[in-house]
Amino acid sequence: MSRLIFSSYVWLMIIIITLILSPIFFLVWLITLLFDKKLLVLHHLANFWGSLFTILVPGWKVEISGKENLSKRTKIFVANHQSQEDILVIYRLWIPFRWISKAEVFKIPFYGWFMRLKGDIRLQRSSKASIKKMIIDAEKVLKAGSSITVFPEGTRSKTGKIGNFKEGAFKIAKEAEVPIQPIAIHGTNYPFIYPRGMFKGKHKVQIKVLNEIPYSDFRNKETKLLAEEVKRLIEKEVNNMKMSANVY
Repeated sequence: MSRLIFSSYVWLMIIIITLILSPIFFLVWLITLLFDKKLLVLHHLANFWGSLFTILVPGWKVEISGKENLSKRTKIFVANHQSQEDILVIYRLWIPFRWISKAEVFKIPFYGWFMRLKGDIRLQRSSKASIKKMIIDAEKVLKAGSSITVFPEGTRSKTGKIGNFKEGAFKIAKEAEVPIQPIAIHGTNYPFIYPRGMFKGKHKVQIKVLNEIPYSDFRNKETKLLAEEVKRLIEKEVNNMKMSANVY
């Protein structure tokens, strides 16, 4: 199956499933609005939505390790970002969380509406005012008891190598005094020749949840150094997964 046909199939599946779940998503939001302040039911429905694709797409295999490191504590999850598939595989962890995502994503029909309903945080990267508002919104979300997931590279890697981590997520963790949970993802990176919007065929994705970094460990650390240290932790784990991965 060519990349174009396969990618068209995946996108068609995303559109159909999203359209089917749209009224259910809205109805759940409406019913739980008054008693589920953290939107946990809605977030688990979002996890179901994202997980479906990694289960139903032929040839995709997802292996998860380190789930024992997850706790119910409010925190910031940070992960490396190799392709659009990362968004789907993160849902396989079945953790309630809110995204910090670029403003353009919120304009996508249905999916962008989902994000607004479940309280994901909008960021216009070129706007200092938007960045400031994002930090304020993120701190409110964390203080209310909901976790956040961030790709601190800010955008997908075009080379497969992990890019520099921006400081925003780490500044928020320090301000809100919450732990950081690094997540390493391997196998979603596509060759540079793959155009934007294309999906890979048969392949294996590995996700590893690393040890939580408590606030006390970075309370007095500069955010730039903290970002570099967390990047190195994830980079080391991704390299380990590359070395140990079996051919699939």
